[in-house]
Amino acid sequence: MNSDKNKDLLGKQLKTLGQKIRIDILKKLNHSQNPLSFSKLQRDVLEGDFSSPNFSFHLNELKKCDLINSTEYGYYITKLGKRILENIVSIEQILLDKSKTRVIRTSKYSKESFDSSKIEDYLITEGRMERFLARKIAHEVEERLARTNIEYLTTPLMREYINAILLENGLEEVRHKLTRLGTPPYEASKLFNLKEFTPDKFIKKLGSDVSEQFLLLNLLPKNLADLYLSGEIALLHLNYWSLRPLSIYIKTDTVLEYIFNNYSNSSNQFTERKDSINIILNLFDFLYQIKQYITEDIVLGDFDNNFLFKYNGLENNTHLINLLTSQMHRYNENFQDNQHHLTLEFKSQNVNHIAKLFLDSLNNNYTNNKGLLLEFGFSDFANFYSQNNLIFEHLSNSLRQNIIIYNNSCSNLLNSTLIKIDNPMSNEIILDKILINLHMISMEANQNDGLFFELLQDKLNLVFELFNYKKDLVTKKLKFNKKWDTLSSEIFKSHRENLIQESIKGISFFGLNEAVINHCGIELDRTESSLKFALEIFTGMRRIIEEQNEEENERYILNQPHDDNYLKDSWHSEIKSREEGLNRYSSRIIRENSLLSLTKKVNYFRKFENLIDGGSIFNQKFHFDENNEKKQLKLLFDSKINAFTFGNNKK
Repeated sequence: MNSDKNKDLLGKQLKTLGQKIRIDILKKLNHSQNPLSFSKLQRDVLEGDFSSPNFSFHLNELKKCDLINSTEYGYYITKLGKRILENIVSIEQILLDKSKTRVIRTSKYSKESFDSSKIEDYLITEGRMERFLARKIAHEVEERLARTNIEYLTTPLMREYINAILLENGLEEVRHKLTRLGTPPYEASKLFNLKEFTPDKFIKKLGSDVSEQFLLLNLLPKNLADLYLSGEIALLHLNYWSLRPLSIYIKTDTVLEYIFNNYSNSSNQFTERKDSINIILNLFDFLYQIKQYITEDIVLGDFDNNFLFKYNGLENNTHLINLLTSQMHRYNENFQDNQHHLTLEFKSQNVNHIAKLFLDSLNNNYTNNKGLLLEFGFSDFANFYSQNNLIFEHLSNSLRQNIIIYNNSCSNLLNSTLIKIDNPMSNEIILDKILINLHMISMEANQNDGLFFELLQDKLNLVFELFNYKKDLVTKKLKFNKKWDTLSSEIFKSHRENLIQESIKGISFFGLNEAVINHCGIELDRTESSLKFALEIFTGMRRIIEEQNEEENERYILNQPHDDNYLKDSWHSEIKSREEGLNRYSSRIIRENSLLSLTKKVNYFRKFENLIDGGSIFNQKFHFDENNEKKQLKLLFDSKINAFTFGNNKK
């Protein structure tokens, strides 16, 4: 009985509301805070047209259904009338939305009609959501848009709606996958207005931003991306991190063999001037080709013996050497990033006439502090100093900063990021270098030794995991590249599947001195206990790395940090330093303003380089003058130190 009665009541109400004028009456009364008189209500509803003789009849029908009522002050809407009107308005909105065409401007700058099913597909495809949940979110987006007056939508606006709803529903992981890529308009505008930003630099920067965001938001798991974003680790060249290895070492005779096999205009004889010119030009053609697949530097091993000295007996070799150095200068300038992109190894103990021409020509061509990196090997001081004193006599201070002296007897070649090439008889790929922030570990450990080393172990495990991602990403990117296939097969004589797996993988650190100060309360060069703690850090790191190498048949090495933008732009500026004037982390192990004597600094450094055996360099500031230059150089040579540089020395 009740069911039949309700149906009759519903039918009666629907019949009463079946005329538009009655809904208009309800709306007018609902918008008024006070009862309206008959004449005002009639005037407002009919908008001055009093030709309808049935206005009283419509009012009486609404009163019969208890939708409105009246007093001596006029007509008003009842509670029932309000509730029913709310539902009528909702129905009207649904019908209005159905008839309204919303337009979306896509990322391809085309226009198309709004379709909630596309949101659903987007969430499933890119957010990897279950269909039922994607449908729920898509429906909620559509409902919210229906409550706005927006008729013209853009893809970024749609993403904002979707991401907000995902966050409200606790779907942060999905939102992370869908976050947009690209430089914010404000930042792009600032770059656009920089006078020193050429069009090429502007486009490259915007593209780099997208590549970095894609890596952190889509290619790496959130916990590994957060390591970088929080400053717990540093990754080099984030824009290229997923695309290619860091560096490559090639014996110069391998390069010449490739040139003779693949360039028809090159003869393996250096006797003819034309052939010599072609070999130089083809060398750089080769370097440009291989540089597409390398982020940092190409290291040419034994460059002096296998290439440079071949020009020693040619007539007018000054012209050829000038051509060689001008090509080197142009090669490095091409990258516009003030990085080292070419490293040359000099193994001969004799800097002869052609080498002097080469160094003089370089000195005239190079005006910046970066560019070409020169590495001179030595066996003993007496021989090296007597043959190579011209290095210290005629090179300018600017080129001195591009020179590394290394010990042939205890160290092999270093690349620009101070990673040691452990087998100079074999061409090598350096996959990458990842640095751990020791300072942040010390802050979390809060002077607890056990906790410090537990955290260090955790960070190393995550670094190993990052390298596994890097291996997979780079292998995938290079797998179907035919040019890389050709180059790598001839250079490495190895199956391409093994190249990345067997590559050298550098693990490093930064914030060492800050970590020691935070943990021990004093700098590492001030007390035996602080020095001991610093050495324990690297003993632990090396042990963990060696265990990982043995278990996984890997080639992880522990190496020293190098001086580059990742230090200058590091998170150290967010942390109050205890050392006056220090506004960034340092690449030095022994701090620059240490009061130790040079002898003591070298002795301390030797303790560290015995542990950091994957690449280290003594780059302390020491002063040369005519009286003690030879004495200080002899001290460095006799100490059997692995490598040192003149970069910050003053004469």
